[in-house]
Amino acid sequence: MQSLHQLINQPVMKKHLLIILIGAILGLSLGYYILISDQELAAIEIMSLILSALGGILIAYVSYFLSIQLDRLLPWKNQVGNRLFVGIIAHFVLISLLTFSAVKLYNSIIFNTEDVFNSYESSFIKLAILVFLICILFQVIYFALYSYYSYATLQIETVKQERKQIELQLNALKSQLSPHFLFNGLNTISSLVYKNEQKAKLFIRKLATMYDYTLKSYDTKLITLQEELAFVNSYIFLVETRFENKFHCTIMIPEELLETKIPPLTLQMLIENAVKHNVLSDENLLEVRITVDGKHIKVHNNITSVAKKVSSFKIGLKNINSRYLLLYGEGIITTNGNDFTVKIPIIV
Repeated sequence: MQSLHQLINQPVMKKHLLIILIGAILGLSLGYYILISDQELAAIEIMSLILSALGGILIAYVSYFLSIQLDRLLPWKNQVGNRLFVGIIAHFVLISLLTFSAVKLYNSIIFNTEDVFNSYESSFIKLAILVFLICILFQVIYFALYSYYSYATLQIETVKQERKQIELQLNALKSQLSPHFLFNGLNTISSLVYKNEQKAKLFIRKLATMYDYTLKSYDTKLITLQEELAFVNSYIFLVETRFENKFHCTIMIPEELLETKIPPLTLQMLIENAVKHNVLSDENLLEVRITVDGKHIKVHNNITSVAKKVSSFKIGLKNINSRYLLLYGEGIITTNGNDFTVKIPIIV
């Protein structure tokens, strides 16, 4: 009993039960209008009711599959007017033919009558008008339900994308607030305090600027490239201070692109990725170049030698690619060989 209840509650089963119910009601209504209302034989009424209900169910299923085919050929989203018009005409012709064929078959079997149209001429004319109105009503209701379903689906997808975006932003924030990054920063400050007090103060201000920017932008989807570059310059100062002559970064971005958009922390994460995955030494200078290549911003770095142990949350490139796919519909392009290059789309 419980398994039967679970079966009935399944969405597919509910859909078929609804089609059967609507079809049976429609069949009984049309059957009574055409056949039973003109008969006096009570013995035939039961058979007429059963055949009418079965015929209605058949019409309902044919209409259902016809609607699916029309949705594929003429999608509501792109061709509302054509889909509505063709849907009304196609259903009207189909239901009329099925109804006429069913009545003719019924009369041939029960009454052995071939001239069905003359026998039910007035009923067929009224029925045609009734079926046409039913087809119009059906298409309007179908369109309303389709619109509601599309709107509900869009809302759900929007919420999912927003949730995914927030998750990606928090992961990016997590990588910036990692204890390892803070430890390296504090360790650099402690060594600078005795060597160069002014540079130590500047380092602290740049570090504070970085954390301030990170905390303020984690819930922002897009920022201007100019804002991102200002943040990146602070990060570059920290890295150059820490590694001295072992790291160099060149930025060549045209001024007209400074107002284009970019997901926050993108360039910084790419530079950090280069620093983490290479060994920096006096013999192995790491050079990072940020330039423009057509419709992309290109971040390129040489490969010195691969770091043996990398402290990372492993979310850098994957995080950036996922955010671009969500926000722009186009992912990043990576090239790995003697050098490593990442191209990120320019969002106008």
